[in-house]
Amino acid sequence: MYLITLIIYFIILSFFGLALSKKNIDFDSYFFGKRKLGVFLIFFTVTASWFGGASTIATIDDAYKKGFESIWLIGIPTILTIFIFVLINKKIREIHFVSLPIFLNKYYGKLVSSFASFLIFFYMIVLAASQFVAWGKFVSIFIEENYEVTVITGAVIVILYSYLGGYVSVVLTDGLQFFLLTLSIIYLILSLKNNIHYIQPSDLNIFSNIQYNILMAISFTLAWLISPIIWQRISSANTKKSSKRGLIISIIAFSILYILIILIAICLRKFPANSNFFSNIIKNSLPLSGSILVFIGIGAAIMSTADSAINIGALTLVKDVFNLKDKKNIILFSKISTLISGSLAVLIALEFNSIIKTLGLASEIMAEGLFIPGMYALFFKKRKPFAALLSIILGGGFSIIVFINAYGLKLPIPEWPYSLPYGLSLSLIGFLIGYFIDKKTKNNL
Repeated sequence: MYLITLIIYFIILSFFGLALSKKNIDFDSYFFGKRKLGVFLIFFTVTASWFGGASTIATIDDAYKKGFESIWLIGIPTILTIFIFVLINKKIREIHFVSLPIFLNKYYGKLVSSFASFLIFFYMIVLAASQFVAWGKFVSIFIEENYEVTVITGAVIVILYSYLGGYVSVVLTDGLQFFLLTLSIIYLILSLKNNIHYIQPSDLNIFSNIQYNILMAISFTLAWLISPIIWQRISSANTKKSSKRGLIISIIAFSILYILIILIAICLRKFPANSNFFSNIIKNSLPLSGSILVFIGIGAAIMSTADSAINIGALTLVKDVFNLKDKKNIILFSKISTLISGSLAVLIALEFNSIIKTLGLASEIMAEGLFIPGMYALFFKKRKPFAALLSIILGGGFSIIVFINAYGLKLPIPEWPYSLPYGLSLSLIGFLIGYFIDKKTKNNL
C-alpha cells in the first residue's frame, strides 16, 4: 500500500512538472519564476525547503533521548537564520541576485568567483545527499526495500519533477509538501497526546552539552546565511515587502513546528527505541490511514529540501561553473545540469548514511569558505580580491579536509563541529592578511 501511495504521489509531482514546463522559456523563469512570487508562495517554499530530513527524522531521534535540548539541532539555527534574513532582506533585493559567484565576481574578480562556484556546488550536492540519506532510512522500512534501492527511488522522483518544471515546480510542490507535512504533524500530536506524561524535568534543560550545541548552531547559521537557497527565494519575490513578510510568517511556522516535533518525540517514548524506530512506530502502531498520511508527509518534507538543493546546484553549474550564455539552449542545459546535480547527490548518499553528520560537514564548507567574504561583499563596497581569495582557500580548504577526514583520511584534526573555530579562524586570518596586502598594493599603484 505504501509503494502504491508513493507511485500516486510521484505521478502528482510529475504532473506539476509537466504542467509547468511550458512556462520555462528562459533562465529567469527556470530558476526564479520570473521573480513574481507573492507572500504565501515565499512562505511555503522557505518553510518547506528548510523543514527536511534533519528537521523531522534527525530531530525526533535526538529529542527522544534529550527532550527540548534538541531545539539546538536545527530549530535555533533555523529561526536565527531566517530572522537575520528579515534584517538583510532589503540588501539582498537591491543586488538583483542571480547567483552568489556572480555577485562575488563583481567585488573580487573571476578567480574568487570560480572557487566560490566549486564550494557552492559541492555544498548543494552534499545537502541534497543528506536528504536522500534521510529518505533511504525512513522510506526503506515502509516499502521493504534496502537502503540503496530506496535512495535511488526517491532521487528519481525528485530529479524528475525538478527537471521538468524548474523553480516554479519546486515552489508549488513545496506548497503541497508543506500542507502534507503539517497535516501529518497535527495527526501525530493528536494521536500521541495521551503520552505527554513522558516529559521529564531534565527534558526542559536546554543548556546541557552547551559547547557542542553552540558550535553546531553557529555552523548551521553561518552556512545558511550564505547559502544561495534563501537568497534565491528572496530575489524571486515580486516585491521586497512580499519576501520580508513571507520570511516573518516562516519564523512563526518554524517556532511552532519544532516545538511540536520535539513533543512528538517525547510522546514516542512509550515505544522502545531501536534502529529506524520512528519508521517502525509509524508503520506498525498507527491505523493504516494515519500511517500513510505520516509516511507521505515526512517523505514530502525530505523531498522539499532535496529539490531546492538540486535546483540551486543546477543553477550553479549553468551560470557559474560552465558560464553558459546560449539563450537558445539554456533550458536544455539547465535540465541536464539538474540531472547531473541529482545524480552526484545520489552517489554521495549511497556512500554516507548519517543525516546530521553529512549535513554538518556540508554546512562547514559554506561557513568556513564563504561566510566572511560573502558578508563583506554584501555590506562593504571596496574591492578586496586577495582578501577573499585567501579567506576561501584557507577556510574552504580546511573544511574540505575535514570532510574527507570524516570518511577515512584520519588526520589528527578535530571533527565537526569542534573543527569550526579552527576553520573560521583560518578564514578570518586569510581575509585580514589579504585585506592589508590589497591595501598596500593599492597604495603602491
